[in-house]
Amino acid sequence: MAAIPIENVHLPVAGTAPGWSIGATPATLCRLALWAFALILVTRTAADPDLWGHLRFGLDMLASKSAHAADRYSFTADRAWINHEWLSELLMAIGYVRLGALGLNLLKLAVVAIVGGIALVIARQERASPIARDVYVVLTVVATYTRTQVVRPQMFSVAICCGMLYLLRQIDRGHTRAIWYVPLLFAAWVNLHGGWIVGLAVLGVWMLGDAWQRRSLRWTLVLATVGALVLVTTLVNPYGVGLWRFLAETVGLDRPDVTDWKPLRQLPPSVLVVESILPLMAMAAIRRGRAWRHLASRDLAVLLLLVAATYRVGRVDAFLQAAIAILLATPIIAFLNGIDRSARGPFRRPSAAVGAIAVILALYAAATALSSLRVIEVGGPWVPDRAAAAFLRANSPGARVLTWFDWGEYALWQLSPSGIRVSMDGRRETLYSARVIRDHDRFYHGEADMVDYPERIGADVVWLPSRLPVIEPLKNRGWMTLLDTGQSVILRRGAGPIATQESTTRSGPDLFPWP
Repeated sequence: MAAIPIENVHLPVAGTAPGWSIGATPATLCRLALWAFALILVTRTAADPDLWGHLRFGLDMLASKSAHAADRYSFTADRAWINHEWLSELLMAIGYVRLGALGLNLLKLAVVAIVGGIALVIARQERASPIARDVYVVLTVVATYTRTQVVRPQMFSVAICCGMLYLLRQIDRGHTRAIWYVPLLFAAWVNLHGGWIVGLAVLGVWMLGDAWQRRSLRWTLVLATVGALVLVTTLVNPYGVGLWRFLAETVGLDRPDVTDWKPLRQLPPSVLVVESILPLMAMAAIRRGRAWRHLASRDLAVLLLLVAATYRVGRVDAFLQAAIAILLATPIIAFLNGIDRSARGPFRRPSAAVGAIAVILALYAAATALSSLRVIEVGGPWVPDRAAAAFLRANSPGARVLTWFDWGEYALWQLSPSGIRVSMDGRRETLYSARVIRDHDRFYHGEADMVDYPERIGADVVWLPSRLPVIEPLKNRGWMTLLDTGQSVILRRGAGPIATQESTTRSGPDLFPWP
């Protein structure tokens, strides 16, 4: 990301008296406020339900010095584990071992900086004014931030997608050799996150459209060669062609129980508001500059593909936002330049009072960012019950625990040192068959023919949220309460109650990794 703008801040001598006064224009203050907002936003990180697992698997790789690992955390796994995000987890582990939560946050910030840096380069290529440049860069960062705000492998997909789209844009600018760097991106992408499948679809549509537009046999052969190289590089992973087989068997759009996989219209209203800003600006820019006349059909096809994919699966939204920002950069920046040219008069006049506000704002943003970078907050409706986890560690070593899906990777982080294994965690299709996933879901909902599911899978203990409808049927079947915190319940078949307590309240936020 670019540095906070200071070129319009100056230090004029106040009359003839000794000393200096800080002067800044309202335009500079607005730009500074924009960067302060972005800095505070991107340096605050909340834990994701899968963060504990990603870090645990990365630490295991560091310890074993191998990307291959047999699962030792689950007792219901019925698939060979294909860890297609191994490189992301290894990078997370390296950052955590070196600097703790700060290392994870710096890794995330590096990804955001790549997105912002690409936008900054494009803004300079389009000769954006300082205000237009800053608005464009910050808008690109914010628009893609829905998938880079937490430390998880998908953030790498966003950065690499931006890199690929930038290379394709460079080809349009006459730098045709840029196409040969695309396979290198996919060599990394295939080991970082499964989003490369969407990237491959985008690249394929773009190549077909570009070949049609240029209608050059030589260029078509170049595109075909690069496409073949991309396919070859996707085999450069620890599983080789096995990764392709895994994807063919498991990739699908039907995951209604996972928030990220819900259709766009089912995402929270606050997310939808943020998602609409860049597309609306792009439409206004195209309409004002009549840029639709010059929009390449190839780029339009890519955008339509991503619109359809995002409408069906919300987590594709960052790819769509990146494509809008990069493929439509020319009309968007021209639109912003026009707005900037129309803002004159007092907006450009320096003032000592405005300068003082600017300094205070910059200091506040820097202090807040430095404080946020040291922690990862744990919060949200999915947050696990750490009192229950501590109880299980102390009272059920070596047990097989039927777990709630959202708590699975926190559970394996907390409970595996005591030899406890879980029944379900966020790895889903990489470790469990569709049958195991479906059976857990039906059990959670308390379906009559699934109340005996803990006995079927040989679970010693059940640890579930107190609100689930299956709790009472389990008790009626003979499962006794070991612990009830009000947030979660721990049950064991045939055992008498051990303890009942309320969850303790704490002042201040809970921080990763617990305890």
